[in-house]
Amino acid sequence: MSQYKEIATTLKNRIKTGDYETGQHLPSQKELADEFGTSRVTIQKALDELSNANLILRRQGSGTTVAPNSQSTLDILSSQYEGTTKLFEGRNKVTTQVLNFEIRLPNPHEQKRLAISSSTPVYDVLRLRNVDKEPYELDHSIMPLSVIQNLTEEIASGSIYKFIESTLNLKIGSSIRKITADTPQKNDQKYLKCNHGEPILQVSQTVHLSDGRAFEYSQTRHRYDKGGVIVINNSLSSNSLDV
Repeated sequence: MSQYKEIATTLKNRIKTGDYETGQHLPSQKELADEFGTSRVTIQKALDELSNANLILRRQGSGTTVAPNSQSTLDILSSQYEGTTKLFEGRNKVTTQVLNFEIRLPNPHEQKRLAISSSTPVYDVLRLRNVDKEPYELDHSIMPLSVIQNLTEEIASGSIYKFIESTLNLKIGSSIRKITADTPQKNDQKYLKCNHGEPILQVSQTVHLSDGRAFEYSQTRHRYDKGGVIVINNSLSSNSLDV
């Protein structure tokens, strides 16, 4: 493991254990460089790792602070759309159970969200995502075959986003999200172990590639007690995006 990744892992552990608390300023790059006996360039790369994991916030003129979602490992920022596997990478173990995998034609709502015609086949994938062996979310994704090719059930049992970026060599761009509350449905009670009447957090999103093509329309349902979505005003952090 390279030195900057080792330093990033050490800093992540300090955040996770509360040595660095939410909102607390991290030591300066010079102080960290002196502590770890390395250059500021290496420290900068380590901090980039933390920033990409949304564990820290960088504010011009105010330094680097611990992000508000860092202590609750199951919280997500509204700007995060890189996928559940990458979201918890290095912090929690994510496993996936594929509940349904089929190819069919899209309904009118899906056509509109993905900007495709009624004759464009789509993947219909329903997955249960577990974090540290506990049910975390039900993810129902619709993806057009014209954009995402050669997706299989085996691939869906891992990280679809990793497949898109590493195998298909496509770059994921922006997403548009809508966050709502709902009552639990049959699948929520069965797979997320929700009791009748307990609230469900639903995130509906359309995700685009960097070239503007919509490649996924999904609805993800979370247990109410497994974390929340944190929105950070853009005037306070460059990490936030429009939802």
